Amino acid sequence: MSTVKQHDILLFMSDQHNAFITETAGDEFISTPNLTRLAANGTEFTDALTSCPLCVPARMSMLSGQLPSRTGIFTNNGALPGDYATLAHSLGAAGYETVLCGRMHFNGPDQFHGFTKRLVGDFTPCLPGRGGPRRADLGPYVCTPAGHIDKHYGGGTSPVLEYDRAVIKAALAYLKQPHDKPLFLLVGTYGPHHTFVAPPELYKKYYDLIPAPDSTRYDSYDLHPVVDKRIFDPETIRCMRAAYYGMIENIDRQVGEVYDAWQAHLEQRGRQGLFCYTSDHGEQAGEKELWGKMTFHRDSISIPLIFSGPGIKAGSQVETPSSIMDITPTLCDFAQSLFLPDQDGKSLLPELQGAAPDSNRCVISELYIPDHPARMVRRGKWKYVTYFGYDEHDQLFDLETDPREYQNCINDHPETACKLKEIALTGWQPDRIIQLMKERDAHAKILSAWGEKVDLEDSWRWKVPESSWALPNPKPE
Repeated sequence: MSTVKQHDILLFMSDQHNAFITETAGDEFISTPNLTRLAANGTEFTDALTSCPLCVPARMSMLSGQLPSRTGIFTNNGALPGDYATLAHSLGAAGYETVLCGRMHFNGPDQFHGFTKRLVGDFTPCLPGRGGPRRADLGPYVCTPAGHIDKHYGGGTSPVLEYDRAVIKAALAYLKQPHDKPLFLLVGTYGPHHTFVAPPELYKKYYDLIPAPDSTRYDSYDLHPVVDKRIFDPETIRCMRAAYYGMIENIDRQVGEVYDAWQAHLEQRGRQGLFCYTSDHGEQAGEKELWGKMTFHRDSISIPLIFSGPGIKAGSQVETPSSIMDITPTLCDFAQSLFLPDQDGKSLLPELQGAAPDSNRCVISELYIPDHPARMVRRGKWKYVTYFGYDEHDQLFDLETDPREYQNCINDHPETACKLKEIALTGWQPDRIIQLMKERDAHAKILSAWGEKVDLEDSWRWKVPESSWALPNPKPE
């Protein structure tokens, strides 16, 4: 490794931010001036994709730079082994102070995985058997972050919003403190992940602006049989979408606060530093009559990815597909720290410095539906999707002519489909994945029963204030 001066690094990672709901992506309703400012000061990857449209698999994939089929993590019960090196280990070995402030969704007793400090614990339980209906600490919001999305929504406060306020407050305070070592700070919010509650003024703003999706657009759409629609009445859809948009603008405000504090931190200490904004996956938000993630559709799988800092080309957009797995090799390259072994991601530092991207690059994403592992391949304008056991329903989309992915054109381009399927199947072992997940599920059931019975304190779970239990108002004030 070089002995050149190391720059500070801040990674801001939100949860479930649909990459198309930003100003720079052209959304006609959203206001995200701080992300626009960040993009103007740096480089934005406009076709960044998650490695798995689910929280824990995506986050552990990001920290390791490897696909879920390499980490073995396909569900939110998974955890990296303690002897598995992460981005935080690499930067710590290079002399960085590695600090986690907020969400990373670690499971089990190791709540650090290479970070040496935690400023705020996680929103979700860290021990098994403590989630879902057992979250009495969420009061009336129990189960709403875990999938009961239409239980409460509107304008007001919520445990999610209060958690993010606590995370941002701690990050701002920490940046004012002296730091002897080069700093790697990861700021993790839970928003804009549901529960769909936004600050009242933002909820009203978007309630007045946003129509419900026109469901007639999907009348001729051939939805894959493993994907389930979640159909609500038009008013509920309008309310939940308005809250989601308001939550995104709220996250943008928080990005702005942290970015300004970051610049002040660097100026006060006479240092330079890299700032990166991303999310773990997207949110369907009613598009194609789908909600949440767990699909390969663009709204679920696309993530924002923006870098700004020394040597990074300003005002640049890279349209070639990239991956959440690129973040770790990019930051290791930037810091000149040890690269993690067997990376599925690649360093984006050359592109950040103005080099032409590899237009022929393939990006792979993975998903596990019980007994039906799935893979998606992106290369150029093409997107290919295959689910094990459903070969007759494979999908091919031409994103130049069909950017919203309404028309499966696999029968029109058999040669392209064949090439991309060959890439999807290379090194992929769906039978082994199915067996692995059955074993993991059996372990998870025992661990969950154990977590329910033992008296161990879930010490790194953030304490939810009862003041956040007030129910939202679905009618804008």
